Amino acid sequence: MRRKVSHFLALVVISALTIGLLAGPADAKTHRMSAKQKAHVRAKLRKQVKKNPKVVQKKWFLKRASLVNFNLPVTLRLRGASPVNGNYCADPVNNPATTGNPCVGANPNAADIDLGPSLGQRQIGLGGSLSGNIRFHDSYDGGALGNVDLELKPSANHRLRTTAIPLLWNSQVSTGRYDANDLGIGDVTGQSGCSDWKSGGSGAGNGPTMLAPPFSANSLTFGKGALTYSSTGSGLPGYPYYQTSANLSTPNGYLEIKPGVDGINNVVTGDSPGNNNVVGPTANPFPTGVNPGGTSTVANVYAPTAQDTVLRTNALSLDIAGPGTSVAQDDASPNGPNGSQDIVIGKSGGQANLFGNIPGKNAGIDITASFGTQINSIIRMVDQDSFHTRLISGGNWPAGVFNCSQVWTGWVQNYIPGVHLTGSLKIAPGLTYDGRLRIAKATVSTPSIAGTADKARFAVAACLFPEANYKAAYGTSPNQSDQGHPVIPDPGSQTGANAALTTVAGEPLDPDNARSAPTGVADTCNNTTNETGLVKFAGLTNTVNALVGNPIATAIADGYTTTADGSKVSVAADLNVQNVSVDVLIGDV
Repeated sequence: MRRKVSHFLALVVISALTIGLLAGPADAKTHRMSAKQKAHVRAKLRKQVKKNPKVVQKKWFLKRASLVNFNLPVTLRLRGASPVNGNYCADPVNNPATTGNPCVGANPNAADIDLGPSLGQRQIGLGGSLSGNIRFHDSYDGGALGNVDLELKPSANHRLRTTAIPLLWNSQVSTGRYDANDLGIGDVTGQSGCSDWKSGGSGAGNGPTMLAPPFSANSLTFGKGALTYSSTGSGLPGYPYYQTSANLSTPNGYLEIKPGVDGINNVVTGDSPGNNNVVGPTANPFPTGVNPGGTSTVANVYAPTAQDTVLRTNALSLDIAGPGTSVAQDDASPNGPNGSQDIVIGKSGGQANLFGNIPGKNAGIDITASFGTQINSIIRMVDQDSFHTRLISGGNWPAGVFNCSQVWTGWVQNYIPGVHLTGSLKIAPGLTYDGRLRIAKATVSTPSIAGTADKARFAVAACLFPEANYKAAYGTSPNQSDQGHPVIPDPGSQTGANAALTTVAGEPLDPDNARSAPTGVADTCNNTTNETGLVKFAGLTNTVNALVGNPIATAIADGYTTTADGSKVSVAADLNVQNVSVDVLIGDV
């Protein structure tokens, strides 16, 4: 009898195990749901998250979400770097203290870029947002409770923004006079420079109208201190020009000189991303050193300021790069860094845990992101060779008239692959200042491995080929087509009290408005298609290609040793991200 009972119990156990294996998990009926039913469950889960974001930590929610492959669209927005009423905090350009507009707070988000021993390290401010998805794990795929996948996606609406990156400097910019070179004064410290090339005044009375002497409060005299225009020795009222080359003794008129948006005092330090004039939060962005030819005495030591910047990038817009993108960076790369290895972009994303650290890792969030960005350069011309060329009606504008002004270059496609970030994630439901529903907060930075920061190393290229003046052209659009051949006007064509003066009919630039960065298909580096006339016909765009022979290959036999045309420069860079604060917002907002 006992043997029969034992056999019976054994059969019961075996049958139960067999049924359990065939039936699957306790929620087997969930697996048997149709695609339509699963979609209905996912919709209900989304409503529950919007009603109470803390629900994502409930075990029943995690169980159900994992069984229906629940994806939650999210927006990752950097905290403290978003504008209120169009203004940012800690931004002396866009948010002066007198505006009265509220601020979120000083931007805490920053990264260091090490450009090697020649250029040194720069710090940039970060802002913006990224688009992503949180995918809940299947409970039976080996993931720990609370583990979720985080996917970062390319998006036309969400990008990270940076401040401009200052690259090169000249300490004479803020110490010398902008007109010294045109007056034949030698290259002496305190003479050749741009110290008085500053915007100022209220701007009242300025704009596309011709002005009578003494111009306006923010117009500059030319030759001040060296040439006299009045008994006070205040200089000429503007840049003199002549009607014919037959009579160069007395100017027929004067071109108003107004730095406006080009003024060196517009380039400032700060942490406002997206501003081309803000060169990062470091008070002194460049290394200190000794003036060339000087000694280590205090008088010869210089500490360049933001105003001394002569080459910088634009404020970058970083998008998540598409996975699988093949990036050529060899010497034949047409519009990217040269002299580096080719790469293939990987998928951006990683893992997070809703309850604490990811099992086996000392972090609650662990992601790797790859970015793509178009980099333009902004060049300030200093001590421009003019050979004292006069402005004569009907002729080309000489490059010297743009001394201390800025020009845009074309763009170079750059990629920043494999940016590894770790940190903490905390469920923190709430409404943001602009009414968005936040589900969590995160703090991420570059991790350290065995005491060494896991910096992202990449090749970066900047364009050196001028394409357009920094000031916008006059017209209905700040970026109107102005590729024509502008010539110096005939003062005889002017009438009335302003016959001897010109702005609109002269240099066709709007001093009060800046041109946007050239970003079109025809605006790649060293592409002459969209050159503005003032840049092209002032002789600013000769490249090595034009100077040594076209094509360059024909000059190799004469000893020229590279096929590079000199239009761009490539350097290695290391990126170290500081503590970046992120709001995880529900939805693509």
